[in-house]
Amino acid sequence: MNINKMKNMHLYLGVILFLLTATLLRAGEPLTLKDCFKAALKRSEVLATQQELVVQAGENYHRAWGAILPAINGSYSYLLQDASGQTSSGNAQFSAKQQTLAITADQPLFRGFRDFAALNATKAFITAQEQSWQWAGMQLYRDVAQAFYIRLAVQRDLDVLDNELKLYQQRIKELQDRLAIGRSRETEVLTIQAAQAILKAQREQILGQLDVAKEVLTFLTGLDQDIQLDDTDEVPSNIGSLDSYQSELNARPDVMAAIKNVEAFKSNVSVAKGAHLPSADLIGNYYLDRPDLNKDGAWDIELAVTLPIFTGGIISANVKTAESQKRQSEIQLSQVQRMALEDIRTLHHNLKADLAQLKALQEAFNISEKNYKANVKDYELNLVANLDVLQALVAYQDTERSLEKIRYLAKIDYNKLEAATAHCLSLMGGMEK
Repeated sequence: MNINKMKNMHLYLGVILFLLTATLLRAGEPLTLKDCFKAALKRSEVLATQQELVVQAGENYHRAWGAILPAINGSYSYLLQDASGQTSSGNAQFSAKQQTLAITADQPLFRGFRDFAALNATKAFITAQEQSWQWAGMQLYRDVAQAFYIRLAVQRDLDVLDNELKLYQQRIKELQDRLAIGRSRETEVLTIQAAQAILKAQREQILGQLDVAKEVLTFLTGLDQDIQLDDTDEVPSNIGSLDSYQSELNARPDVMAAIKNVEAFKSNVSVAKGAHLPSADLIGNYYLDRPDLNKDGAWDIELAVTLPIFTGGIISANVKTAESQKRQSEIQLSQVQRMALEDIRTLHHNLKADLAQLKALQEAFNISEKNYKANVKDYELNLVANLDVLQALVAYQDTERSLEKIRYLAKIDYNKLEAATAHCLSLMGGMEK
């Protein structure tokens, strides 16, 4: 191996080592909610399916345009027939073998305005499908946010419980030391040990909950179960008024999709009614080869007008069906709007209750912490019993666990509320098709 090849190999190895190091460093960084959502976007089958519906709607629009543009076709026909009778009568222009090779252009001139109405309908359907795609993304964000914070909440609950077990262990050691010098009773040690055993059983239950929470987040994002999550997001100190959220109702993608569906079905009514009107086409033929009888003419132009007189009631049935579909879409729009309002109201009330409860529990936690520390000091002075210290410890730790749970619940409800409005789009950092 020459020197240049060795240098190139060293360079390649250096680049690979650099990329691997960068990957490992990135893998060790805590992932934010936004990171998890981006991973979920790439994995979601629902979004991928909805994206295909957007593509199909776009092709329907191109198809509607194609009905307005001219159609050009080439045709060839070959006819072989018995011409003995014509030949015997002296018709020299008639041939038993005839072939026709032609190019035909058909330009629609008038379709009762159906073509333009169909264009409007397909444009509205495209927008409706795009909005449905965005709404699916917002629902995915809602699910990811819930899974993200539930995992953090369970992990935090486990941490608090482990800290509580350490306090119990310290308490047991102190009581055992006091028991050795006759200042405590054995029942006091057993009481603390029994409470500790119950906490250890709860810890096993929480470990199971943590495994489930990891599995849910992995299912949504495809990320490894052992990834570290960024827990730096603060709980919102205050939220906007209910009116401010409800005023943006029509900005919700699901509502906008329903509005566009109504527009599309209105245009479909015009398409159906246009079938009652006459149709006009301009048809032109250019012949490269044609039967002997018409050899002198290389082209012809035809104006064809068609007026439907009787179609067995098909057109009227199509009109009534289109009108019914329009009314149905209007009913669905009303339902979507009512459900959206109820969704926003419920989530807003939930978040307000979370924040109020969070404030009250923070105050209760501060007091319970002081109470526990005061009881420990009083016990050392023989002013309170061991049971008082145990009760203070239980109240202190239960309050902390409740505080952490409501903290994460507030984060979940906040993101759900943002997902119920157009605010979620900015939180998601935009969705790219």
